[in-house]
Amino acid sequence: MFLKLHGKEKIERTFLNFMIVSNFVCGCVIALSNDKFLEELEIQPLPSGHVYTYMQFTTVWDVDKRPGSCLLAQIPGKLSSLYLCTYGLPLQRSLGHIRAFSCSTLQVFPLSLGEILGHHSVQELPYISAPPGAELWTWFKEETPDISKAWSDLTNALSGQFCASLNFIDPTNTISPRFSFLPQGVASQSYAKNYSLLRYSALPREAVCTENLTPWKKLLPCNSKAGLSMLLNAIQVFSATYVSLAVDVRPICRDNDCKEASLELRLSISIVFEPPVSHKGKQDWSLVKLFGSGILKACPLATRSTILVHTTSNQTLGKFLLSPEPSQVVTSSHAQDKKTYAMYDVKKILQSAEQLNIVASYQKSHVYWITSPPILSATRFITGYGMEQGGIKTQLYNNHPSKSMKIVYLEIIPWFLRVYLHTLQLKTSGKALKPQVVHFQPGRDRTHPYHFEIIATLPPASVTELSFQFDRAFLKWTEYPPDANHGFYISSAVISTLLNSAKNCSRIPLHKSTILESLIDRSVTYFIRLHTEMLLVSLPTPDFSMPYNVICLACTVVALAFGPIHNITTKRLQLVEKDKNQGLFTKIKKLFWRKSYVESDKEETKKNK
Repeated sequence: MFLKLHGKEKIERTFLNFMIVSNFVCGCVIALSNDKFLEELEIQPLPSGHVYTYMQFTTVWDVDKRPGSCLLAQIPGKLSSLYLCTYGLPLQRSLGHIRAFSCSTLQVFPLSLGEILGHHSVQELPYISAPPGAELWTWFKEETPDISKAWSDLTNALSGQFCASLNFIDPTNTISPRFSFLPQGVASQSYAKNYSLLRYSALPREAVCTENLTPWKKLLPCNSKAGLSMLLNAIQVFSATYVSLAVDVRPICRDNDCKEASLELRLSISIVFEPPVSHKGKQDWSLVKLFGSGILKACPLATRSTILVHTTSNQTLGKFLLSPEPSQVVTSSHAQDKKTYAMYDVKKILQSAEQLNIVASYQKSHVYWITSPPILSATRFITGYGMEQGGIKTQLYNNHPSKSMKIVYLEIIPWFLRVYLHTLQLKTSGKALKPQVVHFQPGRDRTHPYHFEIIATLPPASVTELSFQFDRAFLKWTEYPPDANHGFYISSAVISTLLNSAKNCSRIPLHKSTILESLIDRSVTYFIRLHTEMLLVSLPTPDFSMPYNVICLACTVVALAFGPIHNITTKRLQLVEKDKNQGLFTKIKKLFWRKSYVESDKEETKKNK
């Protein structure tokens, strides 16, 4: 705009603009003085031979709720539209009621981490359990005028922000759970009980790829130019056995009194590698081997940048040596389950070194040990046969030898699988188990799905089976996807519970934000959420080649009918004598006769003229 101005007007407008920007920046610097950015990476060698890595980037803004404060400057430009949509009201107004907003979670995964680790009998539960596909759930403010519209706006905004197909989330796959997804941030008890403010949905067919990772990395202060994000090489990341991305937004207490709230943005990525496959049977790993490069530069905006290597099993499941030496050794304060970590301070190390490349060298080839399963696990599968009826059965394993476990089980079923509540059964060792609470929401064709939540107590050292039956519906031919014979996906079931011990559980408590804070936490109970496998169901599918066959048959009939009718109506019939066998002399005579006949015919024509 300024390039179109000339002379004095251009100078005055430029100077005025500079003053406005200067005041704006100064005010923002003051507002950002208490904000912090933390980046952490945990590397954990597993008994199955895999190497589990969990990278977390945590940004905390001390939100200023005063009118006219520099709120948009405290939030990255890429996320400003997300916050405007997430809170359902303009940002200035909504942050004034930040306590009324709990959490917005986006997770995109190709397959369940429980499937990867559970199939290999891995005892440790991961930091984030995730279903196959994409999962999104949000608590909206009480003052939101139209939650359904705000939910639609949010899914469309996130779809464009992360290049994902979240715009396919609609009322046919959205529910409002009562017990499974309580607020994870600052919220009152009355607000947490108002489940009408909650929206949850999952897209089991959504796969994570480079187009999701690229905008995800752009939300980081240092992008992928410095810090731990330099390890996120797309080629190496998507060559791994498992990849997951997650975005969590929630308000947290700024101090112990919780008189003021801060806004927390947590970006996390979980990657599972399998070194023995490519390293001649050894579990040797390094940052260069896993991620394709080391860390060349620390992120200058990071308050703390640390790498933790899980060394608890170093002496029991194969000894390995770390190079370089860690900055210090950290031990968790859990009395029931002591864990040791080798901690590397990235900023401190890169002050004296050009590159940080942590190397773990094993002395022997990897031995696939027999490991015990986690305390709680589940598996789910389809029952029945044919295209008319079927069922779903889930097996819940409580592997604790002496303690029972209370769980919340959430199941969401598409509308085209008509569930019968009277077929719901819960059995343990062949005996009926009575649940404490059963909440069932019937579905409606092409409107909303079926879903139910069950609160039950699993006996110790038991296998509990939960099953129900359904009918397969007939769809309109326009409702089938292009690959109709492939089948239809059912999203994962969600299991929530509280563990009495932190043993075999890598979790960040809800009142903590970072991995280091979780190591010194002395909580009595630990909340975990697990996801089962997604299911693939076949529905009665019409023969989509029939239109082609009908077109071919119709065209053939028309062609066969058109030919004779056209000949009859356009051609004249004339009797012709059959030619008898004639000799050569007769044929020559006929030839001359025809010529003379033609000449005489021409002469008559001239006379007539």
